[in-house]
Amino acid sequence: MFDIGFWELFFLFLLTLFVLGPEKLPEVASYLGKQFGKVQRYFSSVKDKIDSEVDSTDIKSILKDQELSISELQKRIKETQYESESDKSEKSD
Repeated sequence: MFDIGFWELFFLFLLTLFVLGPEKLPEVASYLGKQFGKVQRYFSSVKDKIDSEVDSTDIKSILKDQELSISELQKRIKETQYESESDKSEKSD
């Protein structure tokens, strides 16, 4: 996601240390960690809700039914093509 290496993180740490000072840095780090945890839990719950909705509507069975219908239609098209070709060959003979 982010291409941040060790030196970039070290530079950011030093920058925040100079801006906030050593007294505020632990408080800000704790606050940011808690907020990041909340965001992770939120996205996890959204993902779980989407997964449960997908399972409840049973999309997989709907897709399987559609695939069967498509294969049946393809079979009918091939049969019609074969019949059409055989009709043409009978007329030409």
